[in-house]
Amino acid sequence: MKLKDAANLYISRRQAGGEKLYTPAAMLRSFCRRYGNRMLRSITSADVKVFLDGPFTGPATWRQKYGMLRVFFEYWRRRGELQSLPMPLAAPKYVSAFVPYIYSRQELKALLNAVPICQKNAQCFLSAETFRTLLLFLYGTGMRVGEALRLRLMDVDLANGVITIRGTKFYKSRLVPLGNDVHQLLRQYAAMPGRRNQQEQSLFQSRIHEAIKRPVVEKSFQRLRRIASVSRPNVNPYQPRVHDLRHTFAVHRVTTWYQQGADVQALLPALSTYLGHVDLSSTQRYLTMTPELLDEANRRFQRYVYGGSDAR
Repeated sequence: MKLKDAANLYISRRQAGGEKLYTPAAMLRSFCRRYGNRMLRSITSADVKVFLDGPFTGPATWRQKYGMLRVFFEYWRRRGELQSLPMPLAAPKYVSAFVPYIYSRQELKALLNAVPICQKNAQCFLSAETFRTLLLFLYGTGMRVGEALRLRLMDVDLANGVITIRGTKFYKSRLVPLGNDVHQLLRQYAAMPGRRNQQEQSLFQSRIHEAIKRPVVEKSFQRLRRIASVSRPNVNPYQPRVHDLRHTFAVHRVTTWYQQGADVQALLPALSTYLGHVDLSSTQRYLTMTPELLDEANRRFQRYVYGGSDAR
């Protein structure tokens, strides 16, 4: 069996089972462009290493490609097409220098105020109203960008203030209750004139009522960020992203719990479930320490040391 035939069959079988497999399929087809006409059994660990060490491949992508190929080869080994896995040694562990950007409330206001300027061109795929609603929605729910863009009107229960997230990052569905502010925001957005409100229609629609792709949102956000002058120092290669609204939601939520005197440790599992994480450690990685959060944590610690009603 040739590699390209094995790859096409593998992808079609997994997708037939309900998996989207977008990124793994793209990586596997990239691998096939290099070795596709070779027999599957002729692929060596040296061949795989050349692919893994290709240009523009950082440590995270290297591991992702490695894991994808390992699963692919294991699939065919179990079916008798391979005797062993042609995998090189795994890459050494590394410590990422990336730290998510946590927007201050002043920066969030600056971003929202800059939306009309950012989207003033009538040729923009996103209207200012839709872009502003989407940003507030992402910050108010902590939802992933892709999850928000895939929402259809049938997924939004405005009567009860609940959204159904289908086909998440981990192929699970979950219910997301809406806070009062976000609930009212969506009611106003759904009532805007000119919208198409059929149940199969996307919740967030472009000017021509089409679904919105993530690259459009990311490109628009980078333009918005520059207009609002929200950035890290130029020496830092990691500039604020739209996905950082999700991190900001988590940090602001925990900060508010501290301010309210709530039992943060007891509430973290609930936050993890709300965000759609598979375990608590994923949520803890979202909690970048900001001066405001550190200040609230220090106050809680001082009350614990010196006594008080919040010692717990």
